[in-house]
Amino acid sequence: MAFPRSTGCALSILIVLAAGVLILRFFVARSLIYPGSPVGFPPDLESRLPGARLLRYHSADGTPLEGALLRSADPAGPVAVYFHGNAESAAQGLSWIGILASRGIGVLLPEIRGFGGLPGRITEDHLYADGEAALAALRAEGVPPERTVLLGRSLGTGIAVELALRHPYRQLVLVSPYTSMVDMGRLVVGPLAPLVVPDRLDSLGKIGRVRMPVVILHGTRDDVIPVRMGRALAAAAPGARYIEVPEARHNEFPGLEERLVGVIRPEMLR
Repeated sequence: MAFPRSTGCALSILIVLAAGVLILRFFVARSLIYPGSPVGFPPDLESRLPGARLLRYHSADGTPLEGALLRSADPAGPVAVYFHGNAESAAQGLSWIGILASRGIGVLLPEIRGFGGLPGRITEDHLYADGEAALAALRAEGVPPERTVLLGRSLGTGIAVELALRHPYRQLVLVSPYTSMVDMGRLVVGPLAPLVVPDRLDSLGKIGRVRMPVVILHGTRDDVIPVRMGRALAAAAPGARYIEVPEARHNEFPGLEERLVGVIRPEMLR
């Protein structure tokens, strides 16, 4: 049966639009969602930051990964695994982890594929797999789950929430978290977000099932991830401690290190 010419034109337009959405979803969207930083760990890491070690390990699919581990002077103290945000790399955390280590909190800075000069293209499943690999590397260093703190900022909060849902750890700490990647997409493309955003990272749908202490910090003037998202996550997490920081922006969060000490090892502030 032949379609009327007008119907055929409409179908052609729909096909072109659908193809455009698919191209945007699979070839463009991820490059916009995950703008990685090429800054890698320095070759003289161990001399630049005394006590730090570079760990080399692999994700489940064989992708080579690495992370910097700085232990504290307390052999029984917690170790925070810090999943960093977008447009930055794990190596940029080297400037502040010494503060936590001096207060009895060890830190692992794991890098994910596509960031920090590492090979690979990112998908949601890759983020989780790379996070799992980092935690396995930390266990291999003798740090058990009961001493492990999942610490995520911005993009990394989605990784931390998923891993907290999978395994029992000491604590989950989220800094400037989003409710989901689709919700972030809505800030840019409105109702088209579910069609063009390929990865969900649905922290809001997961956090209510996390069975460990949860702390959420969010700045009132966050200009990237609206503070209402942090509030929504806190409301969805039974017993969560929510700390709203007046005037703090997404990339200007004064006193964050001291606040982290206060939520991970509050006894160190006494």
